[in-house]
Amino acid sequence: MASTSQILRALMSGDRLALVIALNPKAADVIPRGPQHVVQFAARQKAALGGEEVELNPQPLPPGDPSMGAALLHKMTAAALASRDGFKRSFLSDIDDWCGTGWPRRWPKGWPVPGPRPGPVETAQLLLGGLLAAADISAHYDDPEMLEVFDAAIEMLGEAAVRQLNG
Repeated sequence: MASTSQILRALMSGDRLALVIALNPKAADVIPRGPQHVVQFAARQKAALGGEEVELNPQPLPPGDPSMGAALLHKMTAAALASRDGFKRSFLSDIDDWCGTGWPRRWPKGWPVPGPRPGPVETAQLLLGGLLAAADISAHYDDPEMLEVFDAAIEMLGEAAVRQLNG
């Protein structure tokens, strides 16, 4: 049997299914893809996002999956909202760092050591994943200042993705 707070939470959310499950948890077993589906979805999403914050292998995973870009942008948004410097300054600074500044003209020859590097398509996919996440997050805000910041981020990410593809 559910507690009063669980029933009230289900009523306030307007989710009828949550209310039925709060009243009788066995009801979730009748639903195809019941609670087990949530666990499987969470496991798939965790795998798609690259696992935990800290993993045993310190080598970074190459970009290429747009969901990694979306996850990165969500984390950047949360960090910028908590920043002391203010959301706009912190967020756009992070986006600018992410988009890159291009290759320097007078780079020493023979360095950096060649190694596995993501191709332009994989990098563009990562940036486009971030672009789509920024568009999704901005759809939930009404504040003109927040919309302006997200519009600037979308513009910067789109330009960086096109630069990657045009080489």
